[in-house]
Amino acid sequence: MYPTQGGGEAWGISVLNPNKTKPQGRCEGAHPRLLLSFPSGQLSFGFEQDPRQGAVYLSSVALEYNVSFPRAAQWTFSGQNSSLRALQAPLGQSFSCRNASVALAPSLRLDLLGLKLQAARLPPSGAFGPSFSCPSDQFNLLPVIIGLVALGLLALVLVTFCVVRRRPPSYQAL
Repeated sequence: MYPTQGGGEAWGISVLNPNKTKPQGRCEGAHPRLLLSFPSGQLSFGFEQDPRQGAVYLSSVALEYNVSFPRAAQWTFSGQNSSLRALQAPLGQSFSCRNASVALAPSLRLDLLGLKLQAARLPPSGAFGPSFSCPSDQFNLLPVIIGLVALGLLALVLVTFCVVRRRPPSYQAL
């Protein structure tokens, strides 16, 4: 959401080009960091390790972004959220999610699509560890199974009804 030159507000969406993004950061220590620099700004991710729970999570995000939206009163957008506990995964595992959203300010939100990251305890090969899926990506089979059983029972009842109706009576009138 951004203020317009006429005093109103409008929604704007801007997509970062991954081919023009330069990553920097470190995964060592209790506070891993990732800085993504791109031609029109930068995006910083801060992570925390929780040794008691054996997990690592996103604790802060900061964004500074220059983008021109139609009739925008400003071209620089910035926001930060330092009170997060998001994208949590067990230590040594990667976090993957089809769609995650992080609020940076009341009118600024960061949507992360096709996300896969690992902030701590990378394997020696440098590849991602076993994948931990975000809760919104986990598919719950119970409603599907109940629906299929109900559909099967309905089909059985309909077939039985049709067979009984077509059968000629077992006795003939005299």
